[in-house]
Amino acid sequence: MNTFFKSLMNIFRKPVTTRYPAEKTFIPDDYRGMIGFDENLCIWCRRCEMVCPPGAIVFSQDLEGKQTYHFNRAVCIYCGECVRACPKEGAIYQTGQPAKWAVKEENINNGWNALFDEAIESRAAYAAEKKRRAATKTAAPKEENESKSTD
Repeated sequence: MNTFFKSLMNIFRKPVTTRYPAEKTFIPDDYRGMIGFDENLCIWCRRCEMVCPPGAIVFSQDLEGKQTYHFNRAVCIYCGECVRACPKEGAIYQTGQPAKWAVKEENINNGWNALFDEAIESRAAYAAEKKRRAATKTAAPKEENESKSTD
């Protein structure tokens, strides 16, 4: 009977949990929040991408070699490995801000998978283009020498 009354009283008590995200939660001083990125400081070594355990960072590359940083806040586990691995201080950093929640319209998981695959393909395309240009460059002097020798 005692248990029954305790259970009944719980109906009228204030909940212990918070109504996140409607209400802000307590954020400790050592909270590891969102990952920030400063493109101007980045040396494009991609170490952050290599050490990221869940694969929340990926770089895409166009045919001219320009790289673009992509980050998925829903995949990130906020461990800070990317920040520790970065050789350029301030290029990638951890803010104290919690990540914004994802909404269905963002298609954050499936969209990320497609973006991740496209980024890997873009880097392969860049490597192939770079190899093609190098082959063209080395073939050009050879053709000039052959045409001179036949003259």
